[in-house]
Amino acid sequence: MQVHNAGVVRAIARVAVMPIAPNSWNAMLRSCGIAALAALVVALFIPGAADLAVFFTIMLFACGPTSAFLPAASEPVLLAFGQFYPPLLLATIGSGAVFTVEFLNYRMFDVILHCDRLQKVRTCSGTRLMVRWFERLPFVTVATAALTPIPFWIARSCAVLSRYSIPRYMTATVLGRFVRLFLICAIGSALVASPQLMLVVAGGLILAFAVIGLLRRQCRRHRLASAPIPVGEPPSQ
Repeated sequence: MQVHNAGVVRAIARVAVMPIAPNSWNAMLRSCGIAALAALVVALFIPGAADLAVFFTIMLFACGPTSAFLPAASEPVLLAFGQFYPPLLLATIGSGAVFTVEFLNYRMFDVILHCDRLQKVRTCSGTRLMVRWFERLPFVTVATAALTPIPFWIARSCAVLSRYSIPRYMTATVLGRFVRLFLICAIGSALVASPQLMLVVAGGLILAFAVIGLLRRQCRRHRLASAPIPVGEPPSQ
């Protein structure tokens, strides 16, 4: 039995250190896994904090790399939890999740935006103009994007392309997100609505954004298919 247990331990250790993705993604995936595991441990050994551990884990996924596929996913969650916990506490925990995952987001964007395939995107006039505008007030731009509904990936991309200081970027991000989380949770604490209704609203918003994305993709394909073929070039097969 002891030999068998030792073999199981070695097998688990090998799985824990084996590559699960390209090197640029390993740190991100492992860090999110460790943070989620820590939240699970808190939920198991501190039952009174189980809901807050769940909240922290949800914020990890809602603000992480999957946020591009989960638009407006965090707002209904914040409104629902705001009915049961102080907005200041939720904003603090949510900001901790944002700090954990946003550094990983920054590193992921750094790898993606500086790959050879996106060289034309980096050097086009529109990108250069956007980066120059960002460099005028980088801290204010990041904090404003983190606070408002402006798509945050725009500010993140500009910060990556301009090589903006990571400590300043993280400070501006957490500052803007903290105020945003606090305000949304405060609104939730003043609402009279069941958490079930808010979850239904969240599902409806996610579905609506998904449908809009699919329709835009279909329209783009239709425009490309109906575009006139230049004279002298054979039609693509």
